Amino acid sequence: MSNKYRYRYGPLNLRDIKKTGTVAIELGDMLKETSAGKCMAVSASADADDLIGIAMSASPTTDTTATTVRVCPIGHGTVFEMIAASSTYYYGDGFAISAAQTLVKYGTMTFATATNVVAICVEDGSAGTSVLVSFKPGLMNKEIATS
Repeated sequence: MSNKYRYRYGPLNLRDIKKTGTVAIELGDMLKETSAGKCMAVSASADADDLIGIAMSASPTTDTTATTVRVCPIGHGTVFEMIAASSTYYYGDGFAISAAQTLVKYGTMTFATATNVVAICVEDGSAGTSVLVSFKPGLMNKEIATS
């Protein structure tokens, strides 16, 4: 992935959160909270229930443990343009985590349980490599679940 500013519009309620270890966090990464209360980039759909926000600053592996990263918490109606596989997207389509900055279309099911849908399409689009989404409330408000 590469550093990319993914915010498009909506409320910005930024927080500074310490990162775990000497992991790399890039601008635009979806971030999860670790058991130690720090953050790191997500890597797969299994990270859905720990999702807390989108990185608004970067921190390379050379930064020390507990370096702070600027994060936009999810679930406030903020819209981001995320990477997605080329497809046609419709308002209300659900998306799951595929990689640190990538979503995959899950379908139109947007229920909080028995899915790993983390974001909802906010604007129809076609055959592009990105999608405009609003993230569901994550770990802090516990609306995203994997079972």
